[in-house]
Amino acid sequence: MSRIQLLLFGFFLATSFILLILNQNIDIYLTNRLSQILLFPLRVISDYLQYLHVSQKKIDYLESELSKIQCENHFLRYQLILSNSKDTIPFLNLKMVKAIIIGRDPTNFNGFLYINKGTKDGLCVNNPVIIQDKLIGRIKSVSENTAIVETIENDGFAVSGMDSRTGVFGIVKKNKELSFEYIKHNDEVYCGDSVYTSGLSEKFPRGILIGTICEVKKTDDLFFKKVLIQPAVRINKLYYAYVIY
Repeated sequence: MSRIQLLLFGFFLATSFILLILNQNIDIYLTNRLSQILLFPLRVISDYLQYLHVSQKKIDYLESELSKIQCENHFLRYQLILSNSKDTIPFLNLKMVKAIIIGRDPTNFNGFLYINKGTKDGLCVNNPVIIQDKLIGRIKSVSENTAIVETIENDGFAVSGMDSRTGVFGIVKKNKELSFEYIKHNDEVYCGDSVYTSGLSEKFPRGILIGTICEVKKTDDLFFKKVLIQPAVRINKLYYAYVIY
């Protein structure tokens, strides 16, 4: 083989080797670009889902803080109502947990609710259950991961209450109708007055809105008149709640 042939052979061999390397690099480049294009929608969806997760946590936190502020606001209103007496209202540092309503009692649809929080979240029997500053009911029974809420719509439910305008105390009780019981004939309560938890029992802190007086009637009873309350909460429209613990 002549010198020129050797040179030509070496040239073509080197050229082929260089082209082979360049072709591999081009394949790698094209593969990387193609994978970036194909994976781009997945990255966008992943980032969006992460954003939604963070946003929902922030919404839950803000809702919890709003409920606390609304309850504290009503506690301060009670301080004004009772400012001329020796009774004072302690400032409560409320702890709340948001719970999703996961079921209802089919035989008593608005009487009992099932929520997705339990003892592992700090809940126990008789914890008050609210939405914003309004009373829903109390924890009736609790397991590790779930709990049953007895609402103000269940017959037999009772809580001590107070007319926020006049300071008249009584018992709010559900017996087919939600009534404000043990209100004397000469007690000043009127339609439109708001009734709040009085704090006379250990189950419910003072200042949670129960409802509004919608009817006042004289009765044949020797001591008491009939007072009916429109609940502040529509139980059949709830899908979440807050538990005070």
